[in-house]
Amino acid sequence: MNSKIKNQKEIVRIIGKLKKQGKIIVACNGSFDILHVGHIRVLKEAKNQGDFLIVMLNSDESVRSYKGPKRPIICQKERAEILSALECIDFIVIFDEITPKEILKKIKPDIYCHDLDWGKDFIERETIKQNKGRVYFFKSHANSSTSQLVQKILEVYSTPEIKAVFLDRDGTININKPEYVNKIKDFKFASGVIPALQKLSKTGYKIIIATDQSGVGRGYFKENDLKKLHQWMLRELKKKGIRIDKIYYCPHQAKDNCSCRKPKIGMVLKAVKDFGINLSKSWIVGDDERDIIVGREANIKTIKIGGKMSKNLNLESNYYVKNLLGAVKIILS
Repeated sequence: MNSKIKNQKEIVRIIGKLKKQGKIIVACNGSFDILHVGHIRVLKEAKNQGDFLIVMLNSDESVRSYKGPKRPIICQKERAEILSALECIDFIVIFDEITPKEILKKIKPDIYCHDLDWGKDFIERETIKQNKGRVYFFKSHANSSTSQLVQKILEVYSTPEIKAVFLDRDGTININKPEYVNKIKDFKFASGVIPALQKLSKTGYKIIIATDQSGVGRGYFKENDLKKLHQWMLRELKKKGIRIDKIYYCPHQAKDNCSCRKPKIGMVLKAVKDFGINLSKSWIVGDDERDIIVGREANIKTIKIGGKMSKNLNLESNYYVKNLLGAVKIILS
């Protein structure tokens, strides 16, 4: 039982006792449907006007009466529970009418806090006057309302979220032999890669390759050679109906301490900036432990190709598979 949430009989009895103790009772009302910072500001301001703050909460029936059948978003029981968690609120009481005139006649607060946007001659003012209370107009003004917040949410989710599958290259897309693959003649697609990428290309996922290529930094091959190899790879994949949205590569050695070499997440963050990706809805697939660390650091679901993670890392992949085709089957399921 929530000690702050009271029915109307209980709150009248409680206020009567508090007034006998000389306490100043402050009241305000609202639907408080989806609590936002504007609500917090006015509630704190209301509490500062006296000793005890009573929030008169519009019931679900009341909110529907004046905001329409789609509101409230959150039911009265949950709205009351959320409000009760705020330190500045002492008690909450629910009422069914559109305006709080009737409950104000019972509560008879010393101070009634109201929003000046409704004007000085609002409907409850005469009730407050008859009860020998006074009105306090809020000085705080919210920059947004619940209705504006709901509209913003609808606008954000009116377009599909962008999600991605991040793929390592060597050992995931191509066989990693010889080491530092940089020539077309040495590039061999790994087993299951073509059907896997064909399936993935038919989905809404962005397909992004993120690969460490320290051979450039070590001087084993030039960056231009790497670009030529990638251009050839993309042409070969396109012939088979495969879409690759972007290739990111890190040319640095570990000693360079760059932000892009895995297990750092620089390449992932660049993709987020370029495409607006939701990482929590995305996947990363690779055969190297560093790919899985990247996924964990960036809040991406992980699939490791090949063996288990080293025990000393105290870290596991979400899934383990034999090849990319197995990974794509998990992603699509």
